[in-house]
Amino acid sequence: MPTRSEQLMAEPAGGCAGVDVGGTFTDVVVYADGHRPRAVKVPTTPDNQAVGVHRGIEQAWPGAALRLLPHGTTTATNAVLERTLARTVLVTTDGFADVLQIARQDRPALYDLSVTRPEPLVPHHQVVTVVERTSPDGEAIIALTDGEISRVVRAVQRLKPESVAVSLLFSYACDEHERRLCDALSRLKVPITRSSALLPEFREFERASTCVLNAAVEPVMRRYLSNLTARLPGPTITVMTSGGGTAGLDFAAAAPVHTLLSGPAAGVVAAGAVARCAGFGDAIAFDMGGTSTDVCLIRNGQPEVSTSAEIAGLPFRTPAVGIHTVGAGGGSIAWVDTGGALRVGPRSAGANPGPACYGLGGTEPTVTDAHCVLGHLDPDRELGGGLRLDLDAAERAVETLPEQARGATGILAVVRATMARALRKVSTERGVDPAGFALVAYGGAGPLHATALARELGCRAVVVPPAPGVLSALGLLLAPARYEASRTAIAAADNDLTDAWLGLEAQAREELERQGVAGDITVTRIADARYAGQSHELRITVSDGADVAQLLHDAHREAYGYAMRDEQVVVVTLRVVARGEPILSQPPSDWDLGEPTPERSREIGIGGQTVTARVVSRAGLVVGDEVSGPTLIEQPDTTTLLASGEVAVVDDAGNLVVRVPVG
Repeated sequence: MPTRSEQLMAEPAGGCAGVDVGGTFTDVVVYADGHRPRAVKVPTTPDNQAVGVHRGIEQAWPGAALRLLPHGTTTATNAVLERTLARTVLVTTDGFADVLQIARQDRPALYDLSVTRPEPLVPHHQVVTVVERTSPDGEAIIALTDGEISRVVRAVQRLKPESVAVSLLFSYACDEHERRLCDALSRLKVPITRSSALLPEFREFERASTCVLNAAVEPVMRRYLSNLTARLPGPTITVMTSGGGTAGLDFAAAAPVHTLLSGPAAGVVAAGAVARCAGFGDAIAFDMGGTSTDVCLIRNGQPEVSTSAEIAGLPFRTPAVGIHTVGAGGGSIAWVDTGGALRVGPRSAGANPGPACYGLGGTEPTVTDAHCVLGHLDPDRELGGGLRLDLDAAERAVETLPEQARGATGILAVVRATMARALRKVSTERGVDPAGFALVAYGGAGPLHATALARELGCRAVVVPPAPGVLSALGLLLAPARYEASRTAIAAADNDLTDAWLGLEAQAREELERQGVAGDITVTRIADARYAGQSHELRITVSDGADVAQLLHDAHREAYGYAMRDEQVVVVTLRVVARGEPILSQPPSDWDLGEPTPERSREIGIGGQTVTARVVSRAGLVVGDEVSGPTLIEQPDTTTLLASGEVAVVDDAGNLVVRVPVG
């Protein structure tokens, strides 16, 4: 039987395009059998992202047919951040109307007396309670009557919802009440999210929050996907999920909460593949784009995945790559606070008007403007979408800062400090020594900062892939179809859970097959386990016949430095991850980087000093070439900055591997 990749590439006229929609640029990578990969960057169209997607594909492959289009989208993310959400009604068990307001009583910032929590997505007056009750064992304590269902439907209808979230107490143990309610509410002809289908796990606040997030975003995502398919009717479109895999349109439309970290997850998948090709099993993904910087720890070639994340202070429990994000990107705006200190971000110039150097009307100084002023970016080069840099505009913007801000040099120092804190958050603050890790730098701005950050962290190597500016788009071609099935068990580790495992495996396989995944499907068993009496779990991979208790002891020792081998081990939640085959098994190395330009030199600013740097075209480098700093290595999608003493070597996969002097 042919593999999924072989099936997709069977027709010479067909190809695949990975599309990542970022805050500033939309990146497109097109790949077809017998052709070199093609990449383009076009400005994102915030009012309608589908316009930018269509424009990027037309530029990358004019008039050609595509067979598959996996893409990462910020539609759900932006809807939550900007609160441009559907009017949502929450239906929950009587006595739990305040579940979103009460939340968890931990403090977001321990010593901040003025900290405020985000307002719930559903205000109290849009919560409808139901007289019913199910026990933790799934038994009906208070029966749900037909009369009560009719009353609830009328109450919801009066609130004129655009979407409904149904999250009843202990519905993960028995979903009968939720099913009956949803069946009755379906006559309202609005999207309905049922918590026992979306997240059949315990902890009522997190389940309710996840359910409400999904319901509030669902109409927005459905409109976007409908618009996208109308503009691109030819290819099969899939959507990147937060967990590091792709999903079909129907799944993404019904469960958009799984896409809240869509774009960054694709980049991390690709960063892991690049690190493996460069010979580094352990790495830190460092993605600096136009609006933000995303970092993630990669162990043994695989990004860490958790089941607990948040967006804008709102928790959700879906599989998510362990990404830490800070508001530091090429478009981040520099400003001076009331105390006279220079700050950079989190506010961004975005795609419209963008940094001042884009010449589109921006006047505030940004990180990209600082690079222009310091000579790191060639004003004669053309950026994505036909943009050309306006050096005079960049200088005028930076000159608006007071003298003590140190201009462009100060901007880079501040933004690098922000990014260094983010990198420490996923490494040293978790007891991980970065010395043995490679820093995989990507995003349009990542390679400009990578070696400076590696020196500060103590990383001895930086890996810059052949097309770092579009690595997240490439990650969509490297990501497998993925689905994770779960259920709360709460059982001693020595219990026989075979039937539960097999049921989840069947569910996961069935879901991928429903999404059209052909070829081999692999499944992995995962258990959330803890010691009896603990309130937090560790996520551990469980092979057939493995001793779950022993696995927890080992994981607990690695995470916290000790194990309690005399304590009882409890399996809280069972999970099965099903994966299909990715379009590409490894990153391509035969990129078309255009015609090489002649080597030249330019005066640039590094570390507060002006030096003469070589300017080298990456298109002219071949395997085995060495480049020593100070040097700028230019290519269509980014520029790599090497300081004095740093040496980059082109490896067999086409990566730039920079050995960074430490100490």
